[in-house]
Order: sequence, then structure tokens, then C-alpha cells
Amino acid sequence: MNPVRWKRLALVFLVASSAVLCADIVLPVWKSPQRAVYVGPITRPASDGSTISGFYVPTVDNSTTITVSVDDFIPGAVDITIFPSQTGTVAPSGTPVYTKTPQFNLTFSFTTQATQAYGIFIYSRNFTKFTLIVQATYSPYFWVSNYTSIAIAAVFGSAVLLYYYTFNSRRWVLEQKAIREAKNEEDKGR
Repeated sequence: MNPVRWKRLALVFLVASSAVLCADIVLPVWKSPQRAVYVGPITRPASDGSTISGFYVPTVDNSTTITVSVDDFIPGAVDITIFPSQTGTVAPSGTPVYTKTPQFNLTFSFTTQATQAYGIFIYSRNFTKFTLIVQATYSPYFWVSNYTSIAIAAVFGSAVLLYYYTFNSRRWVLEQKAIREAKNEEDKGR
């Protein structure tokens, strides 16, 4: 086992994990207008044929406009609720922003009051199909921040390996030099 090769590999791993860590920090901050289209329901129906489908709108900045459209459904067969939620979950964390049982295709826009994520529940009776369109300005890479802790561990681990193999490779080089010198002395003695 050549520790010089392991040292180079640890250096490559350190550079790669550092790049991933930088991406984990920078990409979720970059935001652009997004348009998401969902066809529902996305859950299995209950025994009465109803479903509750939950949709997640990633963290948006304060005073940002979110537009939600519900189309292609049987009038009165779906209920829509829009509410603030915690980052990464569809669970409500505040009072609903909007609740309605639409009778025709619906488009609703609202301005956010805080920098936070939002959730949308659509209750569908008799497994009624619908199309949900959400337009907002958020990061398309919001999910990358889930891997920040893994990237930090990878940077730390590769730095430790690089430190270890740096010293180990120095010792190995000196040992190889001593072995070569001993062989040369032995060859001269013959």
C-alpha cells in the first residue's frame, strides 16, 4: 500500500467534498421564478373515494407573490387550502391563507407576509382528478440543503485522511530511501 497514492486520493476527495459543501450553501440561496404543474390526486383514495393531496411550495422571500391555479375538476368536488408550513414539510404551521371549494377553474394570488415555505392541501371527493399549477419565486435547488451535514462530515473526514496520509507518506518515502541505500551498501559489499 503506497501512502503517497492515498494522500493524492484524500486530496481529490477533500476538493470534491469542499465543492459539494459550497454548492450546498450557495445553490439554495439562488432563487428564480418557478412554475410547477401537478396532476392529482397523488394519494390512494379512502374507502369513501376521497383523497387528501399535499403539495409543498419551497421557502419564498417576504413580499413575494405566489399564484395557485386549480383546473380540470368536477365543480364542487375539491376543496383547496393554502397555509404557511415549516421548511421541508407540508404540515400546517399557521392559519390558512386561503380556503375554498371552487365551482369553476380557480386562480388565486397572494403576497407572502414572511420568508417561509407554504403548503397546499387539496381534498378531492370521489377521487376527482385536478390539475394544480403553482407559480412562485424560489430556489429550484431547495432540496440540496438536506445534504449539508453529509458534506461537512465528508470535508472533515477527507481533511483528517489527508493529514494522516501526509505524515504517513513522508515516513514511507524515508523508509523506501533507507531500503534502497541499504541494498546499495549490500551490493557494494559483494
